[in-house]
Amino acid sequence: MTMLVQVDLRSDNRLLTCWVEPKVKVGDQITLKNSGDPTVRWDVVRVGVPRSAGDIKRGWNNNI
Repeated sequence: MTMLVQVDLRSDNRLLTCWVEPKVKVGDQITLKNSGDPTVRWDVVRVGVPRSAGDIKRGWNNNI
């Protein structure tokens, strides 16, 4: 089962919330390969609890 965590990210004056693999922790710097600019480095400022990717996708489809 694939697990994901919701994170809050900051890069300069930009903020972003997204789902990533649960190996990140607060204070890490990451890049987002599938974003519009994959060279931007993001600071991780919050990490949520791990959730099943299947649960997240069911929520997006309003199928909870």
